[in-house]
Amino acid sequence: MAQSDKLPPTLGALRQHVLRVHIQARVWGQASIALQDPQLDPLQNGYHKEFDGQLKPTTTDALPAPKAIIEMVRCQCKTDCSSARCSCRRKNLSCTDVCQCGSECQNDEDTQNKYETDDDDDGDDM
Repeated sequence: MAQSDKLPPTLGALRQHVLRVHIQARVWGQASIALQDPQLDPLQNGYHKEFDGQLKPTTTDALPAPKAIIEMVRCQCKTDCSSARCSCRRKNLSCTDVCQCGSECQNDEDTQNKYETDDDDDGDDM
């Protein structure tokens, strides 16, 4: 069985990497300029905001595998899927209806969408 860390990068991963490199190159290119151009928005250029407010690199904008395979991956957690013991979380996937984790899951799509919505409404826009 193939291990996900041994698979080659995808076009989606390349696209996000190029966006992050663009920000870094622009910062370095303007390092010696006193009056710099406005900075690029990291949220539009390869980064996303975690529920705790930290910026994290977006690794890809594509699905990690075909949808049929993703639906085959399921966890059997007895808790809320908030730890790295959850097989879905370890693979950077949301828990699905085929998982056996139940209604207290903290890794399902609805919970993750709630965190994203909460971040958008926090009023910290700069």
